[in-house]
Amino acid sequence: MLSVARVGGHQQVGLHTQLRSDQIAWLEAGQSLVCDAYLVMMEQLRVYLNQSLYLGLDNYETHFSFYSPGASYSKHLDRFHNDDARVISVVIYLNENWCIEQGGALRLHPHQLPTLDIAPIACRMVVFLSAEMLHEVLPATRDRMSLTGWFRRRLSP
Repeated sequence: MLSVARVGGHQQVGLHTQLRSDQIAWLEAGQSLVCDAYLVMMEQLRVYLNQSLYLGLDNYETHFSFYSPGASYSKHLDRFHNDDARVISVVIYLNENWCIEQGGALRLHPHQLPTLDIAPIACRMVVFLSAEMLHEVLPATRDRMSLTGWFRRRLSP
């Protein structure tokens, strides 16, 4: 079941539709065979990233995102101010027959470089550092869907 997405982490969570107007459904193991297969693939990617880049990634959290026409998400980072567990952000697009003219791009704002727009074309995966890459979701003229997730490290007690 989809719910209105919120902004912030822990005690600072709030509903700010002027900043973010998508709907989400968190994914958990055991919800469906397809969900479980997706989580297994992401676990394999987590292991690979740790073996290759020594990132110390401990787990993965993810949700399905649905943007109705005109919905957007203002410029932001994926790491919360009071919680640095999110290390790697992953977006996988689910939009068949997407035309660039329909909008809905993920606009990246790399430090000291021009912005980069990535169209939300089905099966495209975007991976970036959660604390480093400012990004936003531009409005689209049709429904826009994705799986969005974060590889996290374990926080020290």
